[in-house]
Amino acid sequence: MTSAARPSTARLWLRLTPLHLFALVALAACVAGGFWQLGAYESRQGEAARESAAAAPAPIVDVWGLGQPFRTDLQDRRVTVEGRFGPVDEQFWVRGEMTRGDVWLVAPFVVDGSDGALLVVRGRADPSAERDAAIPAVPEGRQQLSVVLQPSQGGGSPLGRERTTTAITTPSLLNELPYRLWSGYGLLDTPAPDGALAQGWTPVEPPDPDVSWTVGLKNLAYALQWWVFGLFAVVMWWRMCRDQVDEARARHGAAPPERPADRPYDQPADNLSP
Repeated sequence: MTSAARPSTARLWLRLTPLHLFALVALAACVAGGFWQLGAYESRQGEAARESAAAAPAPIVDVWGLGQPFRTDLQDRRVTVEGRFGPVDEQFWVRGEMTRGDVWLVAPFVVDGSDGALLVVRGRADPSAERDAAIPAVPEGRQQLSVVLQPSQGGGSPLGRERTTTAITTPSLLNELPYRLWSGYGLLDTPAPDGALAQGWTPVEPPDPDVSWTVGLKNLAYALQWWVFGLFAVVMWWRMCRDQVDEARARHGAAPPERPADRPYDQPADNLSP
């Protein structure tokens, strides 16, 4: 007699189709759950950014003092400043990497109740404005502005005869202006006062508020947890399939028990007498 044919590996794995389907469903559920929690995390981040952008601005003197370093929590903070612009000839142009091909017009704004000034970006225009247009006049009298704070940039070149620099670098501008300067600058968040800027100038759009990555951290942790579960499901599927295939191979590969009919005919029986 001959033993039954040993099934192929592919057939053994095919017999485990229900287990494969269950593993696929579990993996899909874990991946979907992870992306759902990741979407919730991004939604929390966007909501926090919108709340920060919509927050009512506070007076600059209440949140940041003259001579104090620029703190991380001040970036993209909306504040109000009251005072007056410096003379028109104290304005300067910024043209470099930070302006992304445009030219910015920056003016010192002397803040009431202090002996210092905040550099304010009044607007941006085509690079030809630097040479083809006269420098815009500054609004006269006392003004109240809303600005979005930004940190001082590095690598700004000294002002030349054309009063042009490559970045708003506060330390290098201290010797160019007769004021103490806040260690940052503001993007004008209100329309140009009195229509002082020439036609073609537009406000510089402030960047999206910087939101800490820890906002919605619980949702991010849940997303990672779902994906770890998915990886665990794949590992368990592989081990279960491998163990069952190995067991099936062992069963079909075992030798059948020896029976009397299988003995050769010429072998003498032990119980026969000589």
